Amino acid sequence: MNRVVVTGMGAITPVGNDVDTFWNSLKQGTVGIGPITSFDTADYKVKLAAEVKDFDPKQYMDPKAARRMERFSQLAVAASKQALEDAGIDMEIEDPYRVGVCVSSGIGSLQAIEREYQKLLEKGPGRINPLLVPLMISNMAAGNVSIQFGLKGKNINVVTACASGTNSIGEAMRAIQHGEAEVMVAGGTESCITPLGVAGFSGLTALSTSEDPERASIPFDLERNGFVMGEGAGVVVLEELEHAKA
Repeated sequence: MNRVVVTGMGAITPVGNDVDTFWNSLKQGTVGIGPITSFDTADYKVKLAAEVKDFDPKQYMDPKAARRMERFSQLAVAASKQALEDAGIDMEIEDPYRVGVCVSSGIGSLQAIEREYQKLLEKGPGRINPLLVPLMISNMAAGNVSIQFGLKGKNINVVTACASGTNSIGEAMRAIQHGEAEVMVAGGTESCITPLGVAGFSGLTALSTSEDPERASIPFDLERNGFVMGEGAGVVVLEELEHAKA
């Protein structure tokens, strides 16, 4: 069975939009939680989330391509670009059919669903964006990563709720172990800090209603009262050991 090694990393997070900033923020105990800015929370019990800040998709991809992607896909492409550069993968010399993708999202784009459903109610079915389905489905993160970087190998998306990203790295490792690919871009992406997302998790009484960012995400504390919704993407490049050495 082939040995698998990690050769590249990329991260777009609420506490830093690259791996070094993210890691230093973790070491310093930086809190990425704050008041939700993406919609008005006046009617919501939940006021806080961990949003990605200062993210400009045009830094990572062509503006036209960015417009054809929802936020969860943009985050995935940005983190994948960092990881591929970190790993030194040059697609000019790689066999593209031996480079695969397993970058997963648990839920895809709630933004697209909310936006188009509103349009359906107000203007009727004829006005729905013809790209709605390819914008919203969760495997479009992996699809967009493969399109942007020319990765033509195995392309899968694992949906296992909060475990999706970790599960993806395991599936990607297995693909290399069994000779289905030499390189896999693997990880997770999520962006569902939306009215529907927050209302849905609030209805489960799963989210913290704390309004103090320092005391909101405290999972092992006696006063814990739920989790905090976050967004971002984390991606690694996995390679077969001999391929990485070469």
